[in-house]
Amino acid sequence: MTGSPPPWPDVAAFDTAVQRAAFPRHGRLADAVVERRGGLMRRMEGANAVAYVLRASDGALVLRCFKERPTPALRLRYEALEKWAARADADAEGSWVPADAEWVEEAVRIDDHWWPAVVMEHVAGDSLRAHLEARAGRREELTLLADRWRGVLAWLDGLGMAHGDLQHDNVRIEEGGRIRLIDLDAVWTSELSAEAPREYGHPHFQHPERLRDGHGDRTADRFSALVIQASILALAVDPGLWDDFHNEDNLLFTAEDFALPMATPLWFRLAASRSVEVRRLTALLDGACRGPLSEVPPFRELDPPEPTAASAPPAGWTLTTPVPAPPIAPPLVPVPPAVPAPPTIPVVPSVPPVPTVVPEAPPPEAADRAAAPGAEDRTIPFTRPVPEARRGTPPARPVLIGAGLALLMLLAVLIGVVR
Repeated sequence: MTGSPPPWPDVAAFDTAVQRAAFPRHGRLADAVVERRGGLMRRMEGANAVAYVLRASDGALVLRCFKERPTPALRLRYEALEKWAARADADAEGSWVPADAEWVEEAVRIDDHWWPAVVMEHVAGDSLRAHLEARAGRREELTLLADRWRGVLAWLDGLGMAHGDLQHDNVRIEEGGRIRLIDLDAVWTSELSAEAPREYGHPHFQHPERLRDGHGDRTADRFSALVIQASILALAVDPGLWDDFHNEDNLLFTAEDFALPMATPLWFRLAASRSVEVRRLTALLDGACRGPLSEVPPFRELDPPEPTAASAPPAGWTLTTPVPAPPIAPPLVPVPPAVPAPPTIPVVPSVPPVPTVVPEAPPPEAADRAAAPGAEDRTIPFTRPVPEARRGTPPARPVLIGAGLALLMLLAVLIGVVR
């Protein structure tokens, strides 16, 4: 039919044209050639486009060629985004995070027809996927990366902007740790709100509701940002997660995990993490999957809570690592006044008993004289002292001793009389 547009080229046709450098002889592509490594051109293929790394006089470039005919709205989006980015870059003093991009209507020549493409700044550095694979288990490095990731999200939120397709290959980490974002096909700003994007993000990073209805506004990045934050911190403390759950098209989570919250092995593994922060983010993500897209927590919820004396886990979650309870202070009991000790009763030494005078038995002749009337009594008294009782012990029984001595005296007298 006369006037109908030619069929859209396939990926193989774009590969051939790029290798032949079939570019216009003006603009940024005038002297560009494809970059090769090991004899093969550098290319990256995604769901919607194939990207080629080019070398030009002003440095490296990326040429994004679409797999399907783009909508007119996509062209208007990039043209508006280019102007908006220049203004935002000036306001933010050169901290523009997304890569610079330009829509080129006549970018690649195939079969005597020019086809449009996007020429982008080449962001040197690893993709988030490659970065995490090389650093899984390096807790300090990945904790710092998570802090920088929250900073990028705060920057986007401050501009009232959403990337729309945050995922492992669209997040790049430059040398020095700066995070950059590429692939701006789904970017949302208030100026672009009338031009709804045709794509809704990678299924392994998006809320199921967004994939169904194509929701897009300044909150579109909340779910995927939470997925990425939880994945970074989980790999910081458990590097084995990469081998167990990464499948080359995700970080850790898949769309099946989002459809079955807390019902797949990954959920159980993360809920048992030794990191309190990973368990907290896992609980947030679990709740986000169960609720509507409008209730996904905002970016500020990704910030770790301020440390407290006793931090409790989210309701309904059990920590596998016991957390010691804080010491309990003893109750304040009034101390009674000191009771004076009773006075010590001095020990009075025992009084020795009065010595008893026991007359010595008189000799026979004295007894005879005593028996005679008028005889003089010359008996010499003999005193036998009783041993002193020990201090502190009861005295001897004087009654019995006295009785015994009396019997002895009586016996002595009787013997003397008999004699």
